[in-house]
Amino acid sequence: MVIKYIFVTCVFCLAGCRTSEQNGNSLDQVPFLFNQEPKGKYGRTVQAVPELRLHAAVEKGDESVIRKYLALGVAVDSKNQFGITPLHSATCQGKIEIVRILIKNGAKIDEASYGKQTALHFAALNGNPLIAKLLIDNGATLNTLDSEDWTPLDCALARGKGITFSNFDGRKAVAELLIEKGGRKGNEISAGHH
Repeated sequence: MVIKYIFVTCVFCLAGCRTSEQNGNSLDQVPFLFNQEPKGKYGRTVQAVPELRLHAAVEKGDESVIRKYLALGVAVDSKNQFGITPLHSATCQGKIEIVRILIKNGAKIDEASYGKQTALHFAALNGNPLIAKLLIDNGATLNTLDSEDWTPLDCALARGKGITFSNFDGRKAVAELLIEKGGRKGNEISAGHH
């Protein structure tokens, strides 16, 4: 069981470890600015993956650390094991100031996760019209299809369990914004829409 855990951990770390050789080399020089060591499943210290330091700073909402990492050349569009970038993460968490910082520092607005979701998909699903407008104003593509052929409008209109029951008013506002700007549903664009 322990060997299986170590193997799976190594595979995930390697999968999310590098976005490019250049990014990997530049990140080796970045100091880890948090005074905590991540703990594994069994309470043992595990090695931090350098590329995820920016993700950790976004998670903590520490704008000064984010600015320091970006100034040191940390890849603004680095991805974790799910293909989530710092922009995706900040969008999901509703951290508009961090979204602004990332965009100002060259974050790709339409960068897709491994599920082909963009930050605009996440803004729609989480019901954040201010971030959705900021993304659109900075050139976000309105009708990008994710891996299930959903557009951001589909995400805003989704109903079901979990997150899709939360923040209905926010998701409604995002849907209205998307429709106003020309957003369409996936079934209007693709026959593969579910």
